[in-house]
Formats: sequence, structure tokens, C-alpha cells
Amino acid sequence: MAYKIEAFVEDLKRLNAAHAPPKEILPEIAPLAARLSEDQSWVQSSFYDIDENQGIGITVLHEEPDHTLLVEAIVWAPGKGVLPHDHQTWGVVVGLDGTERNTIWQRTDDGSRQNHAVLEVHHEADVGKGQTIVFMPNDIHSVKNITDRPSLSLHIYGKSLAHTGRSEFEPETNTIRPCPVRAKRPLI
Repeated sequence: MAYKIEAFVEDLKRLNAAHAPPKEILPEIAPLAARLSEDQSWVQSSFYDIDENQGIGITVLHEEPDHTLLVEAIVWAPGKGVLPHDHQTWGVVVGLDGTERNTIWQRTDDGSRQNHAVLEVHHEADVGKGQTIVFMPNDIHSVKNITDRPSLSLHIYGKSLAHTGRSEFEPETNTIRPCPVRAKRPLI
């Protein structure tokens, strides 16, 4: 029997209730996310709708009323992405269609200057269909679709990103600011 979003969300709820530390929950969620990518009969064509102003499209598949456990499908237009950012919660991303490049950044300054952050590239990881990448709350990464067609991925977070106080970084100017809240659409 195919593993569907509904069963995945129930597994997330169970795991989240049983595990608090991200280091314990992430190794359990990542294989479930990969399993969900195997049979994509749950993926809808509307998940590929891109907001041209953002270069991405975000469809919320599930969010708990208290803003924990956010699950969303994100489509990236060819060549588009987002600046380095943190999540301030754990995260798991699994590729569904196409490839996205995650650049993992390391902060090298001491954090003592307000609105200032110095970053350097630590490594890059390409995430394609069925491949997962996990993030701790303070990890910093940027994302870019490196292909010539839309790429689709599933993003799972321990808390809604609109409620975490996360940051966005500009490596060229060494600045840090609140991460913009991106437009999303609910699953209808």
C-alpha cells in the first residue's frame, strides 16, 4: 500500500510527541520522507504553480493549529532560489522532481555585531528525487534550482517558519536581517 501524506503526518505527530531533541527525531523522519517520495500519487499538478514574484511556489500541506509540524511542497523555477537563511527549528527536505542545490554555509564571525554576519561556504549538496537533507535549527543554507525545468521538493519543519524568528543572510555585504515571510497557498 502506498504511503500517503495523511499517514506521514500521523507519523510526524507521533515522533514529535516522543522526541524533543532534533538529533533524535531527524534520523527517524528522513527515511519516512524518502519513503513518501517513492509513490507520488499524492502530488497534485497545482504544486508546480510558481509565484513569479518569488520565483518559487509554496503549498502548505499540513500545519498544526499551534504552528508546530509544518509540511509544505515547494516548487523552484529554473535558476531561482533563496538567500542563505536559518530555520530556528529542525527541518527535513526530500526531493520529489528535479534537483535543487543546497549550499551549506558556516558563520565565521563571533555574532557580536548587530545586523552583521560573515559567512563562508562549507559544502554543497544536490537533492534529487528521493534524496533527503536535514537541518538543525541554527544551520544556514541557501537553495537554488540548478536545472532548466521546475524542481519540486517536500519540506518538513518542527515549527511553522513564520513563527520562528529566523534570519536571512547576505554574504556579499555581510548583513543579517529577519527572513521575509514568503507567500504560501493552502492545499484546497
